Amino acid sequence: MAAPTQGSTYEKIEIFNLDKSDSVDLRLGVTSFQYFEDLMSPVITAVMGITNTGNTINHEGIYNGLPLKGGEEVKIHITSPMEEHKEESPGIFEITMYVNKVTDYIQEKQKEVFTLHLVSKEGITNLNKRVIKKYKAKRIDEVIKDFLDIIECEYDDADIEKSSTVVNFIGNMRKPFSLVPSLASRAVPEGANSKTAGFFLWQTRTGIKFKSIETIIKNKEVAQEYTFNRKNEAMESAEASFAKILQYSVANNNDVMAAQKTGEYSTYRIYFNPYNFKFTQPNYSVFKPKNDKAQETLGTEESKVSEESDPDQIPGPSMAHRIISGVYSVGCLEENVDFKGTPVGIAATAINQETLEDSGQAISRYASIFKQVVTLSTPMNVELQAGDIIKCIFPQVSVDDEVDTLQSGLYMIKELSHFTSANRSFTALKVIRDTPGV
Repeated sequence: MAAPTQGSTYEKIEIFNLDKSDSVDLRLGVTSFQYFEDLMSPVITAVMGITNTGNTINHEGIYNGLPLKGGEEVKIHITSPMEEHKEESPGIFEITMYVNKVTDYIQEKQKEVFTLHLVSKEGITNLNKRVIKKYKAKRIDEVIKDFLDIIECEYDDADIEKSSTVVNFIGNMRKPFSLVPSLASRAVPEGANSKTAGFFLWQTRTGIKFKSIETIIKNKEVAQEYTFNRKNEAMESAEASFAKILQYSVANNNDVMAAQKTGEYSTYRIYFNPYNFKFTQPNYSVFKPKNDKAQETLGTEESKVSEESDPDQIPGPSMAHRIISGVYSVGCLEENVDFKGTPVGIAATAINQETLEDSGQAISRYASIFKQVVTLSTPMNVELQAGDIIKCIFPQVSVDDEVDTLQSGLYMIKELSHFTSANRSFTALKVIRDTPGV
């Protein structure tokens, strides 16, 4: 039986020059390969260490012979140690990426060493495109799809979740991905009962995804269950050996001061209305999340919010942990349409209270999902993706190694990294969740 952490096999690692007239097989020269996904990144990246000896192209090395200028296509096909143990879904990692930059170049006699930094096609095309359009009463998911069309990105409609939020804005010649964070934070999932704002736009090796935090959590489909065992069990099944946590550490656990600074407990939102030159009223501006059991959570413990202040008793910025200011876009484009696409008339002065609620809700939700942060490493599992839900079982600090019911449970993968070299391979994860409990 192959060890779950042994090195992977490079079936194909081929780099092409810019005009595709020549290529080089890099398999024998790759010293290490590390691949990255992030729930908060619209592109995937990778780093590849290369050692090349001898005359490769026209009596020169790869760097000068190809030559490497940036933007070269790299085709990657790697088989992980788990391949022989999972017939239905073998450990095959296959992807096409592009050279972003070359660093750490060292040239010696008959030898060159350098590092290739790779990125997805969308990471490069995004820098070459600008949003010049005017969007009038468009749902945010429709705007996101238009951005993806601009950067010539293929996507699955099923991975772009519909939003009920309607926006009016001008792209102002900005890059598509630079506009995403503000739109994602304002987006509310479609549905009459959807009251939780906050989306993520991210990329995995299977494509671009745009989904709400609520939907990701509500799915709760466990991609993999992992167990940490302090005991060295010599005879364990192949399945168990690939489902173990090699090591872990708790990076963050209920940081109260950080929660206050980010606005998880309460925010005071003050907006200037250019229609009537007035500011929002304080009693409409305070947002404090409620202990709502209907809200989807990854843990089983009830989510608690700060009880130190009551917006109903003390409305105003003095009680808020974070103050948010901005300018309403009322009247900037469509005189008869508000943030939600509702006709309001040219002389409208009413404050869109729902928009205020959405902004406060998004700030609170983004902050709460990072309440617990755990970093861990497992045997290389190429099936995992950023945004997946995994189940982790951690033992208590006790003689009997009983399950830690507060620390164990469901987690969302925020960051993922596959590492492989000739001698070892593993998957490193940063996982997050909003509430403790199994």
